[in-house]
This record gives sequence, C-alpha cells and structure tokens, in this order.
Amino acid sequence: MSKTKRVRLVSLGGIGEIGKNCNVIEYGDSAVLIDCGLSFPDAHMLGVDLVIPDFTYLLRNRRKLKAVILTHGHEDHIGSLAYLLQDMVPPVIYGTPLTLGLLRSKISEFIRESPSTGAQKTDAQQDILAKPRGPEISRQIADIPLKVIEAGARLHIDENIEIETFHVAHSIPDGLALVIHTPAGSIVHSGDFKLDPNPIDNLPTDLEGIERACKGREILALMVDTTNIERPGWTGSEAEVGPALAEYFRTHNGRIFITTFASNIHRLQQAVDLAEEFGRKVFLAGRTILKNFDMATQLGYLRVPENILVHPDDLDRIPPRKLLVLATGSQGEPMSALSQISRDEHRFVGIRETDLVIFSASPIPGNETYIFSVIDELFRHGAEVIYGLDAGVHVSGHAARDEIRKMYEAVKPKYVIPVHSQYRHQMLFRKLAEDWGHDPHNVISVGLGEVLAMDLESWDKSEHVKAGEVLIDGLSVGSVSSRILTERTLLAEDGLVLFTLILDEAGDNVLYGPEVKTRGFLPEKTNPVFYAEMRSLLTETLFHNRLRDRSYELQLRNNLANALQRHIFRKVGLNPTVIGTVVHLDKEQLAAQPNRTGGEG
Repeated sequence: MSKTKRVRLVSLGGIGEIGKNCNVIEYGDSAVLIDCGLSFPDAHMLGVDLVIPDFTYLLRNRRKLKAVILTHGHEDHIGSLAYLLQDMVPPVIYGTPLTLGLLRSKISEFIRESPSTGAQKTDAQQDILAKPRGPEISRQIADIPLKVIEAGARLHIDENIEIETFHVAHSIPDGLALVIHTPAGSIVHSGDFKLDPNPIDNLPTDLEGIERACKGREILALMVDTTNIERPGWTGSEAEVGPALAEYFRTHNGRIFITTFASNIHRLQQAVDLAEEFGRKVFLAGRTILKNFDMATQLGYLRVPENILVHPDDLDRIPPRKLLVLATGSQGEPMSALSQISRDEHRFVGIRETDLVIFSASPIPGNETYIFSVIDELFRHGAEVIYGLDAGVHVSGHAARDEIRKMYEAVKPKYVIPVHSQYRHQMLFRKLAEDWGHDPHNVISVGLGEVLAMDLESWDKSEHVKAGEVLIDGLSVGSVSSRILTERTLLAEDGLVLFTLILDEAGDNVLYGPEVKTRGFLPEKTNPVFYAEMRSLLTETLFHNRLRDRSYELQLRNNLANALQRHIFRKVGLNPTVIGTVVHLDKEQLAAQPNRTGGEG
C-alpha cells in the first residue's frame, strides 16, 4: 500500500484537560475512536451533573468510524459512550473483560429493553452482548457489538489500521496501551499507566512488549499519560497501601469506613482481605460499589469470602470493632453514600464518635471543595478522618516523571504528544523532553478541537473541528448553555425578586399589588421598610409611564423591572434577577373578579 496520506489526530477531549478522554485517529477514510469518557462539573457549573464531549465531528463522520477501543474502565474513559449510543452505534467496541463489564453495567441504565432482541448472552470472558435495559436511549438498538479482547490481542481494523494491545498497570485492572499501525507510521498510545514493580494482580506494565513492537518501525508519535509529570521519581506501588491500611485495622476498636473509587478493584480487594484477616464483616454503601462488587466477583477479578458481606437488616447486630463499611463518595459527590452519611441522611448508616473514616483516594481537580465539605461534616460528628497522600493510604495510578521517561525511551518516537493532562503539564513535559534530547518542535501540544496531521516529514495543525463540552443536567443533554450557567450564578449570588401587578384595561387603576416576593434575597421580616420602598417605587414608576394600557403590557413590565433593579442596586449594592408579571383585566374579566383594592399584597 502506498503511503500517500498523513495520519490525523482529532482531539475531542482529554488533551489539555483532565477528563472526558475522547480522541480519533484517522488514516484516509478509516478512523478509530480511542476512549469515550466524561468529566465532572467544577464548582461554577451550578446544577450540572456531568460533562461529556461534543460528538458533532463523530456524527458527521460516522461512515469513517471503524471501531471504538477502550483503554480501561474508568468513567473518564468510558462514561460518555452511552450518550454517543443514543445517536450512533459503532461497528464494534473493543475492551478487556473488566472494562466491558463496567461499560455494560453503565449502558444498562440507559437503554430500553427491546422485545425483538433474542440473541443469547455469550460467556463474559469472550463476547459480551449488551441488552438494552434503561429508559434513556431514544431509539431501539437490537444489539450493541461489544467485543472482549485480552492484552496481547492484535486487531485488524481494516486495510489501513491495525492495532496491537499491551497490558499496563493502573489503578484499575485490565488497562491497555495501544500501538496503532498505519501506512504513514505507527502511533503509540500509553493509556493511563504506571510502572508498578509489585502490582496486586502480578501483572506489571508490559514495557518490554511495547519496546519490541516499536523496534525497527517508524514510530510516528507517542501519546503519553503526563498526569503526574510534576512528580519526580516513581509513583508508589499499590502493594504499599495494604500495610498502611492494616495499621488502622490493628489499632482501631470502632467501626472503620473506607471510601475509594468504586472501580479501584485492587483497593477494594485489599480492604476485603484486611476485613477477613481482622475478623470484620463488610457492609457496602452506595449503588455503584454494589454493582461493581457483583460484576467484578462474577468475572473473577474480586475474591469475596463467604458470609463476609452483611445485610442492612443485620447492621445493628455487628459490634463496632467487627465492622468495615466500604462507601462511595471519595470525591465528595453530594448524592454519594459517604456524603449522605456525613449529613446523617443515609438509610442504614450514621456517624459515631468512635468511627474512623479513611479517604483512600486523591481528589480529582475541581472536586476539592466538595471533598473537604464532607470531611468537615465527618469531623463535626466526632469521627476521626484520615486523608491526604501523606497518610500513606493511597497511591496514584499514574506514572511519575521517571516512569514517563522510561516509556519515552522504550518507544523512541518522532513526535511526542502529552495527553491526560492540563496545559501546565504539557509545558513542563516540553521542557523535560528537551532535557532528554528531544527536539522541542516535535513535542506537540494539542488543544480541544484541533486536528494534528502528521507524517515522518512534518506536522501541522491547520484544521479545527467543532468540539467542546456538552452539559448533562438531570435527563437533559446539551440544553444547559453558558448563558444558563451565568443566570444560575447570578441567582445563587444575588437572589431572585418577583413582582406582580394587576391593572384595569387602561392601566389607570391598580386592582392588586404591587406584590413583591423574593428568593435568596434580603428577607422582608428584617427589612420591612425596604420592601415598602420597593412597592412604592413600582407604583410611582407605573404612573410615570404614559403608555400603560394592555397593548403596552410587555414594555411596561420591562420598565418596571429595570427601575426596580436599579433601585435595589443603588440601595443595597445587590443585583438580583428581577422578574415581573403585569396583567390587565377588561370589563368582563373585572366583573368576574371579587372586589380587590390596590396596595400591598
């Protein structure tokens, strides 16, 4: 095959930001999607539940897309695929057994059961056929083609793209790195990785295999995880966490709570092993951890001793020194089990002064405010709380600086593209790569929506595609705009003022009002004079408007709202959202109304 085209990397998420990893690799008319993740809202995205990529480019180029390859099962890599499936079904979705187990659990919440689908479910370790089961997908989909692969598989996508897969150690089992072969050269995607010398599952990152796959080839680019580029040295081993947790099991006589990512199967296994060793029962708090426990146990990734799990009805029978609670909520999510427990709102579990709560996770950037709010509440209830990297109860799943260099040296690429990182990580990586002897011009920072076209001669970013954030608010997808977020921020900061006036048809007589109601604003109980001023101002402004009959109702309402807003800002320095209602009644409507007099409502 002649090498007439360039490889294109289309960034739809996860480069220049943490989260919603979603990138397209193209050659000619062939494309593969690497991951399809989501991110969580920051503190300024009021009322937003999730953030997913803008899929416009994928939908416009759906005929090109030959496959989706998922590197592992974290939400920031698989979490938005269920939303993409509402609009298109890729020819095949590849992933390892645990990754597709987590994905299947995810999409079961979205897809309506189709009575016409009669396909038999295959073995979980071979092919998983996802059955539509939830309320959210707007179209009937007979089958979703999930294809289970193992690390080491070689995927022949089509005549243009072939992919080799390699195991990488991360904070979740079954992670993959990819070597993507095209006629214009090969691209290595490191996946989320670290070079753990002593992983819990005895499966270290296959760096030697990656190096062998690259040897003697023209390696066009390395897309490398640089989340921890700011940390010198090596990331700690997952095996170090168990002994640190064991010390608390050994010395604490009350209940122990551990919160971690529900997908961190290795961490959950260590907690269960310690509970067994120290004679504690285990209670699972949180829907996600319950689902993941069940799924990981069925697939053989989690060993749960018989009779160690406790039913909610039996909690009161377990002595405090004999109970371990594994809870969701390590990121302070308001509706998570631990957040509800901290607010004394959980159905089964509350906090006592003798409890020990261990945060065995690090904050995702942007979640710190939520996490520390939960920690404060736990302390207020008298619990002892262990958190922070210095406590030794958590290690990162991402490579530190020396491990990233090892990956770079194994691959020896022409170009290096830092991914899974924010802009400051990209700039630091550029400097370090130059120190390692790499041409700084060939360290390429890619932004959201940018298209990187490259071959062994050169690269450019001359094209840009539609990309960005789509905000999920409850069941609504994409209806929350920046304007709505601005309005929510204004409402949260300065509140809402509502006024109501009912007039006769000519607007010469006030039949009802002005009535003033507020939310999130100065209360009338402590500011009666100011509320009287607002009502008087509305009446005065009404009669200063010569054009106030029914035909000028909209204009009159806007004039009153603007006057009231200016008055409030002048008097108290606040800028609330002001919404008014002005209603005119004709003679027939007036005759049907009970007698009313103007004035305060």
